[in-house]
Amino acid sequence: MIKRILLFSLSLLFMLTSKLFAETIYLKKGDTLVGKILKYEKDVILIESIEDHGVHAINKANIYLINFDSSSDQRYLTHKKNMAANILYLKNGEVLKGKITEFNSESVTIESTKGQGVLQIPNSEVNMITSIDTLVEMSQREGIGYVTHKSTLSGQGGPASYRSDMLSYKFYLDDEIFNEFLFAFGSSRYNNNNLKVMALDYRMGLIFQKYQNILLYYGAEVGYMTLTDDANNISGSGINLGGFLGAEMFFTSLPNFGFSAEIGISSRKVGNYQSLELSTSSFPALSAHYYF
Repeated sequence: MIKRILLFSLSLLFMLTSKLFAETIYLKKGDTLVGKILKYEKDVILIESIEDHGVHAINKANIYLINFDSSSDQRYLTHKKNMAANILYLKNGEVLKGKITEFNSESVTIESTKGQGVLQIPNSEVNMITSIDTLVEMSQREGIGYVTHKSTLSGQGGPASYRSDMLSYKFYLDDEIFNEFLFAFGSSRYNNNNLKVMALDYRMGLIFQKYQNILLYYGAEVGYMTLTDDANNISGSGINLGGFLGAEMFFTSLPNFGFSAEIGISSRKVGNYQSLELSTSSFPALSAHYYF
């Protein structure tokens, strides 16, 4: 009898201790799983469920957030090392995004990605913590790529459309600011006449939003262009100015490749030709870059 009571007490203690040191995983479809995280793999997290004591493989893409017990210091540190960024939801409604550098039973220290510096937040003020493993880290990265460029110039001889394939060198100063140099030589034919264009552009952009593997950005550019137009007997050079808005997407299976799409507004004047456009074809509509 005493042996049965002892076994029951040990089982009850084990269950209570397991739940005390358990994490709660909230899935995007609305389900909740409580248990202990056993292992982090490339695309999944292995968790031992308290409810059925089974080991479940949860795809990271299906996780909305993970809520850690305040006493799970070591497991939390292990988790945050496997994730790229963290989001703290405070009880006052404020949301902080950054990298957690220290976590203990009293406070959490986070290095903000929004220029707020290093913040130490008491645990009593933290409502929830979620981690993101799909945020793209771009600081100090360089890339080379291909850009397709299409536009239209209007002059006395009518509109002249051209397309140029551009080579790109792009580098990020940090996670939010990038510089890019573009070089292009293109030609097109209309009314049996040739149009040749050579362009060198400099662009600076700012990332204003990150959503999983997608970077949303805007920026401005200045460029130098030379134009030879047989139809209108034009040969000259000029400056172009513009602004752009775009999105760059990364895929988990191709982490070093970025694929972009943009719209923009541009002003160009070369000889008697000039344009002011706002369309998806004003600037590089599509581009692909390989980052080192």
